[in-house]
Amino acid sequence: MIDDYARWADTDTEKSTVVELIGYEPYPGAIHGEPVGALQFRATIQPTPNEGPHVACFESQFDFWGVATEEPGEWSDDTAVAHDIACPPDAKRIPPPVDTRLVDVVPDGAEVLVVEVLTNAPSAASADDIVAEIVKRMPQPTGEREVAFDPEATVVDGDIGFAMGDGDDCLLVKRDVDGVQVVQVPKVLLQPGELGCAAGTALQPGDQLRSPH
Repeated sequence: MIDDYARWADTDTEKSTVVELIGYEPYPGAIHGEPVGALQFRATIQPTPNEGPHVACFESQFDFWGVATEEPGEWSDDTAVAHDIACPPDAKRIPPPVDTRLVDVVPDGAEVLVVEVLTNAPSAASADDIVAEIVKRMPQPTGEREVAFDPEATVVDGDIGFAMGDGDDCLLVKRDVDGVQVVQVPKVLLQPGELGCAAGTALQPGDQLRSPH
């Protein structure tokens, strides 16, 4: 997580001539609620045109919620947020760590493909058959590091339920006696602990797919 904070800090300071990211340090083994790492910064201030620049370095620790302080939420106190450190002799702006994580998405065109496959699927098609056909023809995502979510299907008494995605981006489609339909579900029901973005969700009765609020 400290890598994410380093990337955000670099973005926020990339045009600054005052504050520079000069280092980051992960804390391996940190548990939830503890600081996950620290960022080091150098600040260069020119008080007046006739004075030399004033340079100081500081470090801030970060936890799951942001800057970590002894008293949670004590962000209005500068000394609680930023701790003075000696400036390393070789201090300079550094690039943040490169993000190599894959980004799961529902690709553009996936809905049209799934509707077509479910419409044309023979009555004897298994869930594996449907998933295999969709995976074979799935449009390729175009964004950097993007990959398609793994799809899943279920067949119950001849009805087909299909899902791919997560609680934030979910495609649900079903085929039953009324034909093929894209199923719209309130986002709250797609979260972990609720129905979730699952093939079985697509086959739930309509009264089970209403928002609880």
